[in-house]
Amino acid sequence: MRVAGGIWSGDACVFEFADSATGLAGSVHCDWRDATPRIDVLEGDPSHPSATAILGKLRELLAPFHRGSFADIDDASLAALYSGDYHNSQNYAVGSPTETAFKRHVIDQLVKYGNPGKVLDAGCSAGEVVRQLRERGIDSWGFDLCADLDRIAYPETRPFLRRGSVDQIPFGPADGFSTLLALDVFEHIPERSIRPMVEEFLRLGVRRIVAHIALVEFHYVGHITLRPLSWWDRQLAPWFQRTAVSGWADAVAGFRGDPSNFLRVYELAAVPAAV
Repeated sequence: MRVAGGIWSGDACVFEFADSATGLAGSVHCDWRDATPRIDVLEGDPSHPSATAILGKLRELLAPFHRGSFADIDDASLAALYSGDYHNSQNYAVGSPTETAFKRHVIDQLVKYGNPGKVLDAGCSAGEVVRQLRERGIDSWGFDLCADLDRIAYPETRPFLRRGSVDQIPFGPADGFSTLLALDVFEHIPERSIRPMVEEFLRLGVRRIVAHIALVEFHYVGHITLRPLSWWDRQLAPWFQRTAVSGWADAVAGFRGDPSNFLRVYELAAVPAAV
């Protein structure tokens, strides 16, 4: 059996499947609002005994994604994931040319269109974003869950980095941050921690969140919450509302215009709207 796709269409992530042994082919719709995935058989007989077994296996295969991958991961296991060789293996702590170029492009857009003020980088890893922002004269700091943050950080960024998580941010309102960056961070957060994370953003007093959110990249280590953009909008509402900023479409940074990879900008609502 071949399963392909994984593209969000509104609130559903759509997969295509084909099984050469039974002649079955069709699509699977994983809508986060429904209890189970919906399978539409477009070719073959779904009532045949062998087909029943195949469709059952397909449901089993996609169920973890449908209900939220690794939704039950505990805090100790999550912290262990980001220790050791994780940051080096993912090219976050070794000065990777690709990673450096991507961050530079994001910062170009932030400076050009964002009027960022004082910046806090969530999930800062070695401090590449902090380093580049400070080179441009922007007061920037960062934090990361990584247990060996001091070891992997660039020497020049270490004074500006702290260890902490998004649901226990090691800074406060007195630090005066205007913008919080979350580049490839949200998808690493267990669903149980998302509401506390938003409450921390409010406590911190930031007025803008700039996020690069992976929506369907199943193959990367640590992507434990892959949901559609509409779902993330609901999690940040009613306090933060996604806004269209002229020029942000330029911040695709080498992703060939795929709209799932745009930077998302959320502004603090003056009067929180109803969800």
